[in-house]
Amino acid sequence: MSLRTDVTVPSRIGLLGGTFDPPHHGHLAAAETARETLGLDRVVLVVANDPWQKTAANCPPVSPVEIRLAMVRAAVVDHPDLEVDDIEIRRGGPSYTADTLAEYTQHHPKSQLFLLVGSDVAPGLDGWVRPEDVRSSATIVVMERPGHIGGRPPAGWEYEVLDGSFPDLAGRELRAVVAAGGDSSDAVPPSVATLILDHGLYGIRRRPGQMRR
Repeated sequence: MSLRTDVTVPSRIGLLGGTFDPPHHGHLAAAETARETLGLDRVVLVVANDPWQKTAANCPPVSPVEIRLAMVRAAVVDHPDLEVDDIEIRRGGPSYTADTLAEYTQHHPKSQLFLLVGSDVAPGLDGWVRPEDVRSSATIVVMERPGHIGGRPPAGWEYEVLDGSFPDLAGRELRAVVAAGGDSSDAVPPSVATLILDHGLYGIRRRPGQMRR
């Protein structure tokens, strides 16, 4: 899906960026809660092309971007109020939130942007590329993540806290569960579980004779 341009109609747009490796019910719950609680007109899941903080040396490999995009698109099929944007994939190279916000500001100059971040990453916002641009371009909304309750942006950042209870899920743990032969079906939509199996992600082993659909 391409970036929709609307220079005349003001709206409230929530942006939830991430690697989505894989997208899970925690992502969907946070997006839906933000939409309802903040009165957002749109909530967009932005798939990182090269999540530079996760692709540095000695980091575990990230699944191919085309597969991650397919999983996110599959995940939102039953969530008609959520959108998916491949803006960072089309831009190529490392994915910087500052660049994405700049493009959204250009195409939606009358809209208010809300950047949805987890309480696990909020304390590290000063370490993002061009943090001053991020801070000035969007309202920061912190989503409480289990295990990271109370994580907040550094001093000088204005932010809101999203009220809500979100599933205790993390991509790293889900990948480990699948690699160990466990079942991820309770953590991800069925369509995402199918793609994980079809592409043999996270070291999953197919049963003898199993065919890719």
